[in-house]
Amino acid sequence: MKNQGVLEDKLNPLKGVSGTFRPGVLTALMGSTGAGKTTSMDVLAGRKTGGYIGGNITISGYPKKQETFARISGYCEQNDIHYPHVTVYQSLLYSAWLRL
Repeated sequence: MKNQGVLEDKLNPLKGVSGTFRPGVLTALMGSTGAGKTTSMDVLAGRKTGGYIGGNITISGYPKKQETFARISGYCEQNDIHYPHVTVYQSLLYSAWLRL
């Protein structure tokens, strides 16, 4: 990337990212390849284990507390297997139980 004119040593795919989610509504995060969808969800869910994470994460204007956020949110990873004969709730519940 340096050969193509990128001057930074670190990529910052989530710079200036913000969003809004309605409570109780299933939300799909969509975008092109490499846009940072998986990275943003991994950071928000507290599952990002490598790299550098900086900045502030706020929920309704308050700093995010992982213990509280984990209780009120559900997140299916892109590599989770989803069966067509179960509901979204059942799929989330199954995925969550596997991670406990």
